[in-house]
Amino acid sequence: MGKSPKRTSNKHKYKRSNAKFYVKGNSKVERSEKIAETGARVIALLFYPAYLAVNGVKKLFKSNENQSKKHQASYVHKTKKSFNFSMDVHQITERVSGVLRTKILPYISDHKIVLASVTAAVLVTAVGLYGIGKLKPNDQIALDEQPTHVVSVAPKASDETENLEKEALTTEHATLQGVEGAVVSEPSERVGDAVQEIPQVKVLSAASVKTYQVLSNGKPVANFRTENEAERMLDALKAEFTSGTESEILEVYFYENVTIKPAYLDIVGFEGYDEVSDALTYVRKGTKQEKTHKVQKGENYWVIAQYYGVTPEDLEAANPNVKPEALQIGMEISLVVPKPLITVVTVENEVYSDRIAFDVTYESTSSLYKGESKTKVSGSYGERVIEAEVLKQNGREIVRKVLSEEVVKEPQTKVVYQGTKDPPPRIGTGTYIHPTSRGPVTSNFGWRTLRGKSDYHTGIDIGISTGTSVKAVDGGVVTAVGYNKSLGYYVFVDHGANVSSKYLHLSKILVSRGEKIFQGQTIAKSGNTGNSTGPHLHLEILINNVPQNPKNYIKF
Repeated sequence: MGKSPKRTSNKHKYKRSNAKFYVKGNSKVERSEKIAETGARVIALLFYPAYLAVNGVKKLFKSNENQSKKHQASYVHKTKKSFNFSMDVHQITERVSGVLRTKILPYISDHKIVLASVTAAVLVTAVGLYGIGKLKPNDQIALDEQPTHVVSVAPKASDETENLEKEALTTEHATLQGVEGAVVSEPSERVGDAVQEIPQVKVLSAASVKTYQVLSNGKPVANFRTENEAERMLDALKAEFTSGTESEILEVYFYENVTIKPAYLDIVGFEGYDEVSDALTYVRKGTKQEKTHKVQKGENYWVIAQYYGVTPEDLEAANPNVKPEALQIGMEISLVVPKPLITVVTVENEVYSDRIAFDVTYESTSSLYKGESKTKVSGSYGERVIEAEVLKQNGREIVRKVLSEEVVKEPQTKVVYQGTKDPPPRIGTGTYIHPTSRGPVTSNFGWRTLRGKSDYHTGIDIGISTGTSVKAVDGGVVTAVGYNKSLGYYVFVDHGANVSSKYLHLSKILVSRGEKIFQGQTIAKSGNTGNSTGPHLHLEILINNVPQNPKNYIKF
């Protein structure tokens, strides 16, 4: 054998380098070819099952060995022409790739591909977010229809912290009130003969704050940062009605069911922790509303109450530290009637003194006219010491139960003389007597200077204490009685013969208009009413309705 000819090759061996090489060229054409080839492969794979089915049919026809090659060739030719699937995958790929590369891809530029891709991504994202937004959290766990997810917290006797955590989750130790989306139910699980409480959290907000709530009959009235603040508020509320009292406090408690419990509130609706002083004011009033009135000249509780459509009692309740008779111009009073959210009940033991009323007896005397009376012996009250148990609500007495009483001073009976002497004729005598049994003349008849001003005094003033008996200077008929802003309570008497008398600044009137009176009859009690600077009696004597100096008719 001869030597084989020496083969030559133009192949060059290149040592592979770890470095990356970038070959310049038409990247757009190469990318188009790759896209066309990939698309062609996808289409070819889609038609590949049909290709396999055609080959299966062909094998059935080939099984007949007696067929002529001509007939077989004709059959294959017809099959290729009819189905055009006898080509292999490579041929299909080449043809589709050519169509895509020459017919379609030339019309698609790089920026159009990028824009289409971004648009498609945005549409897909938007559709996805819309679908997610349509999902409602309560659809997964409905509060009323779907079964509750139960979280069982098994207590450990040795771990107080876990016990506290369980208590915070149970309804008796955590009331999620006023928190939308946070509900705690009260299921229980029987284990043997014992009932174990299992806290159930239906929906718990992802963001919540822990507070210590003060609840009154299950309704929250305040939220505090710590349990100590809640206790301080309740202690301060009790102290308002227990401190400073002279009676012995036997018991103090709340009328309502008041508890302090931890709670978890939704941070979205949480308005912040309460301060002890602010919460105390809110609990006392039952509202955070503030409405006041500034007292004007001439106003009292009755006038103010009529203006605002409330009662004087409501104003007294709204201003417990203000005495109605002590109202002053410019003083601000509250118009908000308190409706306390928590009622403090105190049971107190009181020991106090009480007066015992005295009896009154009467003795007849001829030294007095009929209808007149005079005290012979002044009565005096007795005294007794009482021990009682008193139940109060917010300082207002509700029930008083007397436990014991002891008389330490007996009352003294009052003795009163009653007149039996017939009165003189009920006509004027023309002579006049002193209208009071005592008292000096403090202001004379005529011109005088009073309060820096000169005026004409039409009578005389007799200085006597309020309640002193005022007698008619002569008999006659009462022509007028009443009250005047300047005169105060007054009595006018006609004595006949164009003579009359007036009695002003009285405290009490004892006669009526048209009544016939006799000389010396007590017709009124002295006072300090009307335009008066002090207790006294103003007496006038008039002739033909002209004031005269009373000293000209009566000896003073």
